[in-house]
Amino acid sequence: MGPETKRAAEGQSRKDSIDLKRETAGTGSEKTADEVAAMLKYRLVQKTKVLEEIHAIRLLPDLCRENGFEKPFLVFDQGISRAGIAGQIEEILKQAGIDYLSYDRISPDPTSDLVDEGAALCRQAGCDCVIAIGGGSTMDAAKGINIMRHNEGKILDFVGHEDRMKPADGLVCIPTTSGTGSELSNWIVITDLVRGDKHPIDARNSMCQIALLDPALTLGLPAHITVETGLDVFSHAFEAYTSLAASPMTDLLCEKVMEDVIRWLPVAAADGTNIEAREKMMVCASYGGFLLVDSLVHIGHCIAHEIGARFHIPHGAACAYAFPEMVRHIAAARTDKIRFTGELLGVHFTGQEDPAEIGRKTVEAYKDFRDCILGLRPIADYHPDKSQVNLEMAEHIFQDPITAMTPEKTSVEDIFVMLYHIFTD
Repeated sequence: MGPETKRAAEGQSRKDSIDLKRETAGTGSEKTADEVAAMLKYRLVQKTKVLEEIHAIRLLPDLCRENGFEKPFLVFDQGISRAGIAGQIEEILKQAGIDYLSYDRISPDPTSDLVDEGAALCRQAGCDCVIAIGGGSTMDAAKGINIMRHNEGKILDFVGHEDRMKPADGLVCIPTTSGTGSELSNWIVITDLVRGDKHPIDARNSMCQIALLDPALTLGLPAHITVETGLDVFSHAFEAYTSLAASPMTDLLCEKVMEDVIRWLPVAAADGTNIEAREKMMVCASYGGFLLVDSLVHIGHCIAHEIGARFHIPHGAACAYAFPEMVRHIAAARTDKIRFTGELLGVHFTGQEDPAEIGRKTVEAYKDFRDCILGLRPIADYHPDKSQVNLEMAEHIFQDPITAMTPEKTSVEDIFVMLYHIFTD
């Protein structure tokens, strides 16, 4: 068995362990991981209906009627309110005679208390669906609110206990950025208000029921937000591409998403009114979220979650800062895929490079794309407290279960070295 085959087998075994709770949830089954591994494994599963077209929000009343939604609970933040997007959607519902309740308290890195509060208000008002209007934070919060609309307790009760979660339908997502792809992903990330930690929760049985993609909602999005969210899309595709759970089915999607982000993200960032670029990026973002369901991500996102929470760095930017060290770390394990990514970024390889050199050239091309072409601000602009960059932080990252999808064996010491270079290079 060659090294790539061996790693693929190891990856499937690790993914089987992660999937075990999902496969047996609510069945009373005592299946072992090996027994689950012997079952049929569907490589592509998509449970969300997707409606994508320019000015699609005009179809929202028809969408509600078709699904029997009579009183939506609208979830958004103050930015969406100031931009007039929430008011536009509220007016569409009013004109159609559809009652609704708005909840506009969402903040970046949504906290568990806001999710629990929103769910209580939703239940009290007798709302029968939740509509998220915004970016990843809003969609995560809305997903959590919808889960708690169907479940007792508090949202953090389900961290590591997703098997206790009753399925929750009735969630509609209307993204206003092209980044997280939360409208098609099964994960939500909720911040513990007391500890400040970010907790991923697998909401596979409570995903978005309908995604309404309207590229017109992203017109005029500021360049820095366009760049940060777009680089998150690229990280989703690359990490899914190099994950131990990757497959030929998902590889094809990853390659196309990366290619289109490289082509269209600079256009969208340079011209906020370019509807073609906005539509391309919105589609790429949704596919990026879809890839999280079947191929997951790995050490790049684990690092990003931690440094984002600690230093208040936007998620997409945190992923972009982690990207070079992630590539160097996995260069020997995913050499061919890193070479392909480097070629997409414009690298010319002679064929004589060893894995480390392939990784180095790809990293340099990525940094040129990130810093020179897109103009991502340097991490120093966030004034991180470097005294917090220590083995304790590395240990916390190491404990994230998604590190198991990293294609190279990764220790706490490896993560500390990656963190050191992220904040000093």
